[in-house]
Amino acid sequence: MRSACARLRALLVAVAVALCVNGLLGAAPAAADGGPKATPAPRAAPISRSYPRSFSTYDGLVEYASKVAEDQQTLNDQLADLAQREHATATALAAVLAPEVRHRLADVDADLIDSPRTARLRSQLAVDAAARQELVVSGATARAVEPWKLPLEGEITQGFGPTSAFFEPPLAYGGTVYAHFHAGTDIAASWGSPIYAPAAGTVIFAGTMGDGAEVVVIAHDSGLVSMYAHLDNFAHPPTVSAGDTVQAGDQIGNVGLTGITTGPHVHWAVWRDGELIDPLSLVGG
Repeated sequence: MRSACARLRALLVAVAVALCVNGLLGAAPAAADGGPKATPAPRAAPISRSYPRSFSTYDGLVEYASKVAEDQQTLNDQLADLAQREHATATALAAVLAPEVRHRLADVDADLIDSPRTARLRSQLAVDAAARQELVVSGATARAVEPWKLPLEGEITQGFGPTSAFFEPPLAYGGTVYAHFHAGTDIAASWGSPIYAPAAGTVIFAGTMGDGAEVVVIAHDSGLVSMYAHLDNFAHPPTVSAGDTVQAGDQIGNVGLTGITTGPHVHWAVWRDGELIDPLSLVGG
């Protein structure tokens, strides 16, 4: 009989603690007056954001996309920090409740749940839950950082960096001015070959630039922006539009001959925090 009572008592303790903590995490009450206050999350990159339909220059397009990527990373960082704080608060609350429930099983009632020691933690959980919801609505994500994939199968005909090709313009990169610099990676493939997003992100622009090139630009996590130029816009127009969310492997367009080009290929360029980087440096093995 005593053994059965002991088992029942232990079960009740576990259930009481679980209900207290899980109930608070799943349906946190509103913060009490004088308790922690929620700071409204910046609506930096809301889902319904309206993107410009055209850009007069590539620099203007990249600058705008980089700002979107920066805003997105700010939201992601805030969401990650909030998740850590919620975990710490829930752990602290469990530590407070467990010994009280164990030693005062007969008195488990509203007095325990609303005790001074738990009130502050409950209030903090409520504030954090509201802040998390606001961040998610604003577009924050908790995606894991993964190596990028190549945007298409083909032959790399010109790499990123200084070059002897006379038709490439001069560029200052890494503190050095180069007479000719190729600001991306060219991948040749047959006309109409599908092009895929190498990583998750949001399409900032899909359209024709002033030089006639059909272009798709995507803002990614970690302040990264990628561009795909010379896409087809006749038989196979881009399969995405500004504002679309893409995942790694989603088709965004097809190889074309638009703009200034000598053959069907994709000019693939990437920027981190507004600075050019070698696209292949992001590709995993």
